[in-house]
Amino acid sequence: MTSYDTDLLHGFVITQVLECIADPTKNRVIAQFPDDVSPVFPYLNAVVPRLMYNPGANALSIKRGYRLLTIYPRGATLAKVDGRDDAEEQMRWFQQVCNEVWQRREEILPCYEKRKTVDPLDVYQLLPRLNCRECGQATCWTFSWELLFGDLPLDACPHLSCPAYAEAAERLRELIS
Repeated sequence: MTSYDTDLLHGFVITQVLECIADPTKNRVIAQFPDDVSPVFPYLNAVVPRLMYNPGANALSIKRGYRLLTIYPRGATLAKVDGRDDAEEQMRWFQQVCNEVWQRREEILPCYEKRKTVDPLDVYQLLPRLNCRECGQATCWTFSWELLFGDLPLDACPHLSCPAYAEAAERLRELIS
C-alpha cells in the first residue's frame, strides 16, 4: 500500500490571496481541499499544541507563529501570512501533520471536546495595565494581543519581573504556553 492510499489529505489549491484585515502588510488566503479532512479533527485535537477545536462548527484553528490557520472539512483560511509562498508552506505543513496523525490514529485517543481558548482579555487582566509603553506597544491591551499571537515574549513587559506581579507572570506563562 502506498502512502497515497493511507493519506487523508491529497493536496490543496490556493484559490484566493487577499489583503489581511488584521494587518495590511500580510495576506489572508483561502485554500480548498479535494478531500474531507474532518475525520482527523479529534485526533489532531488530541496531539497538536496550540490548536483549538470547535466540534460545533466542525473547524480547527491553529496558531503557527503569528499566523492563524482555520481548517474546515474541505478547505482553510489563513490569516497574517506573508504571501502565496508562505501560505503554500503553511498548507504543506498542515497536509503533512494531517496525514501523519491520520496514519497513526489507531495509537491516538481522539479528543472530541472543545478546548478553552485564551482570549486577549484573559491576558490583559493579568497585565499591570500601566500603559507605560516600555514593551514597545502603545497600550497593555495591544501588548496582550502581541503576546497571545507570539509576536512578543512575556519578558518584553519589564513590570512582570517585579515581585508584585510574580503571580500574574506565572499565570500568563501557563496561559500562553
